[in-house]
Amino acid sequence: MNDLVKCLYEFTMEKRMGSVYQDPEYDEMAGSIETQIEKVQKDMTEEQKLELRLLLERISAQASITNEHLFQAALGLAPELNVLA
Repeated sequence: MNDLVKCLYEFTMEKRMGSVYQDPEYDEMAGSIETQIEKVQKDMTEEQKLELRLLLERISAQASITNEHLFQAALGLAPELNVLA
């Protein structure tokens, strides 16, 4: 991601994605994730909990990378859509 695209991405995340936190479905999913993590960790050792946290962080990082590429793809569509307008 070049500097301009990264800047646009960060701006979009900060200024345009606030509505995601108002979405009841998002809120429900966040609660569900926390509940499931607690259930899974209930009988785990501290080492296993650490390994689980690392796994979840890596899954989250992978999802972030996917979202960044989706953002870049959407930006790439803008000129094509502008031609149609």
